[in-house]
Amino acid sequence: MTKRILSAMICSMLVAAAAPSVALAQNDDESAVVKVLLAIAQYSQEGDLGAMDTLYASGGGVHIIEGAGVNHGWEDYRDNHLAPELEGFENFQYRYFSIEPEVRGDVAWTAFRYDLSVDTSRGHTEIEGRGTAVLEKMNGRWQIVHMHTSGRPKRDGG
Repeated sequence: MTKRILSAMICSMLVAAAAPSVALAQNDDESAVVKVLLAIAQYSQEGDLGAMDTLYASGGGVHIIEGAGVNHGWEDYRDNHLAPELEGFENFQYRYFSIEPEVRGDVAWTAFRYDLSVDTSRGHTEIEGRGTAVLEKMNGRWQIVHMHTSGRPKRDGG
């Protein structure tokens, strides 16, 4: 066997041996992305804005879009949109599901669905919606750098 063939065989074996650990790392990252999305819904429902500070990247380059409205930066969204909105909510139920993460290095994106149910001074509202999120892995943690959700009133029968 020539050195060249032997080297090629060794490289192939190393790549094959590394493949399961790359797949495991990918699965760990996908799991972490899903956990970030689930935490956003949970902390929103609980009104725990401080806990969400670690889930969104900081700075004005972060965009949070709901329907046609946009906030530039987590801080803008938190202080000028979400906090005032949550103050008027009662019996708030919020969940994300059908989360489909895709990870490419230190960037991930996901499509998801959500349900929202809430009582306000205007009455009871139930919303079904869809969203997308883009996350970046910074300092070993996945953080949202872009979020877009759109919803509509839930139809009878789901």
